[in-house]
Amino acid sequence: MKYQTILVTGATGSTGVPTVEMLLKKGHSVRAFVRSEDERSAKLKALGAELFIGDLHNMEDVRAAWKGVKRAYFCYPLHPNLLDATVMFAQAAKEANAEYIVNLSQKQVAPTSKSPATIRHFLSEEIFNWSGVATTHLRATFFAEWFFYVSAAIKLGKLQMAFPENARHAPLAGEDIARTVATLLDQPNDHAGKVYQLFGPQLLTYTEIGEIFSRALDKDIIYERVSIQVMADIIGLGGVNFFKDHVANVMSDNLFADPNMNAAILDITGECPMTLSRFIEINRSVFI
Repeated sequence: MKYQTILVTGATGSTGVPTVEMLLKKGHSVRAFVRSEDERSAKLKALGAELFIGDLHNMEDVRAAWKGVKRAYFCYPLHPNLLDATVMFAQAAKEANAEYIVNLSQKQVAPTSKSPATIRHFLSEEIFNWSGVATTHLRATFFAEWFFYVSAAIKLGKLQMAFPENARHAPLAGEDIARTVATLLDQPNDHAGKVYQLFGPQLLTYTEIGEIFSRALDKDIIYERVSIQVMADIIGLGGVNFFKDHVANVMSDNLFADPNMNAAILDITGECPMTLSRFIEINRSVFI
């Protein structure tokens, strides 16, 4: 197999860091697209990645990042500028005669989505499709890393979020998304043009999630539904209307509808995704 230089955006994030590490272990070179040099990017450099300092909203930066690269992972945060970044990334990929992109999207994507964030992910998928560059879209459910944002409350015995107690989803660790991304970028054959929904292994209510935290941490953790504003305040996004509008619409967008659970991660990577209890065990120090 001919090894590639692979471009990774969102390289310092919860899926980016392990994607970089896994691609390097597979023998590829990695160009890690980061906004600045800091402690997080220094760790990527220490792993052996090439750092590319740039702005995903600067066309010349994005063109330069694609130079000599044929495959890439596109990961962008929950932000209203997603479409601008997608258009520039797709255009630069087309100009570079790119062969393959893995795009991280959202589980509930649909052309009728009410959430401003989710409809942008739908349009982002369409932009990559229109570009003509072969793309695989990964529609991931809520990351298990979401619980980091409410860890201060968990330390005090409460899991506080804005969703109904009986709302169910299958929390998915960033590491398992990264393993999927790295496998696809390493072996894209038969995956181009496909859409995969990605789930953790357990479909859980928030009450059950609180019980799992209780057992894993050996302390009582009670799930408490709070308002969207309180949840946003806890996370530090109390003044960000885009985030609050997204959360307000996830119910109508069927985020918590019983998913068509699948074995996509196992089928693609050969490994089962980790359970929530395992995720808590690995990150225990964050929650105690």
